[in-house]
Amino acid sequence: MNNDTRNQIFFPNFSTQPSSPNLLQVWIELSRSAIQANALQFKKWLGPITQISGVIKSNAYGHGIVPIAQLYEECENIASLCVINLLEAVELRQHGIKKPILVIGYLDAFYDLIIEHSIEIVLYDFAIAQQLNKIGQKYNKNIIVHIKFDTGMSRLGITADKLDEFIDQIKTLPCITIKGIFSHFAESYVTTRTHQQEDIFDLATRKNLIVHISNSHGSLTTKYQHYHFARIGIGLYGYLQRHSPDTQNLLQPVLSLKTRILQIKKVVAGSLIGYDSTYQAASDMTIAIIAIGYAEGLDARLSNCGQVIVNGQLAPIIGRVCMNLTIIDISQISHCKTGQIVTILGKEGDISISAYDWSAITKASVYNHLSKLSSTISKIITQ
Repeated sequence: MNNDTRNQIFFPNFSTQPSSPNLLQVWIELSRSAIQANALQFKKWLGPITQISGVIKSNAYGHGIVPIAQLYEECENIASLCVINLLEAVELRQHGIKKPILVIGYLDAFYDLIIEHSIEIVLYDFAIAQQLNKIGQKYNKNIIVHIKFDTGMSRLGITADKLDEFIDQIKTLPCITIKGIFSHFAESYVTTRTHQQEDIFDLATRKNLIVHISNSHGSLTTKYQHYHFARIGIGLYGYLQRHSPDTQNLLQPVLSLKTRILQIKKVVAGSLIGYDSTYQAASDMTIAIIAIGYAEGLDARLSNCGQVIVNGQLAPIIGRVCMNLTIIDISQISHCKTGQIVTILGKEGDISISAYDWSAITKASVYNHLSKLSSTISKIITQ
């Protein structure tokens, strides 16, 4: 498959596709230059030894797993990809992704697919290792594994007191090859906590294997720069919520979310607007109904307090965000017309709205907002 994404539009898997981008009512734009700039910035933070493995699990945090994977495939500063499960890995291979793929969560499909698609997998259970070994014997192929090491998060993984024993057990299986050991920071934005986990992880660094523990925030707080990989998720998408604004501004949000005006109408003073009549017009107003709601990922908590961008100006959200529609006040914005573009997340001129802004209003994390963007939204690659 041709991986050239310069002019590609990624539509959802509907039987009938839009005949033109101009027919799209809601879409996401993904900036190639932002990805490349963010990857370069992380290379500077990580140092010359540590490579970047781009984490694109769970629909690439709302960005679209296939288009993001194809953009990462062409980015020279991203060496490999991480997904949450085997089905995600297989999907990427079916779309022509050639870079190494590591499943960091769990296996949820026939193990034969690991061999068929050359996928590296997480391992934290000896019974699963035995099953995988049988698959390797079936095809006379080795399965490449990375052992998950629990260094203090108490989630998936082998604890320090069991690590040597587990490695020795795995070495008895002839079709299992241990390539790496990895762990995950629990509070990567807290230097002392990160260093505590690194002290435990030191046991892994002495096994003569590939090691990786850093994530986006941890790339700036780790005390060592000799890890082989850093698994970067939210940072490559342009966000570091737990770091200072100065650090945040070194990254560029990759995603812009856009929609269109469906209808413009006048309402008189006293009119009730939206579900449950939560907004009443204090004066005569001009309102617009836009083609996006909470089903597409516009958080309902932005009702009566969020904003969008129309003609380079901020327009308040009024009334409740509906499932697929939202009402905005355009009384102070001139030259509005049906069909014109409205920016929900992104930048127009000097005005921008980011997931940080949503987070400040709702108190939910950037991760929460981005990952809730609907996978059915079409994606367009921009420069």
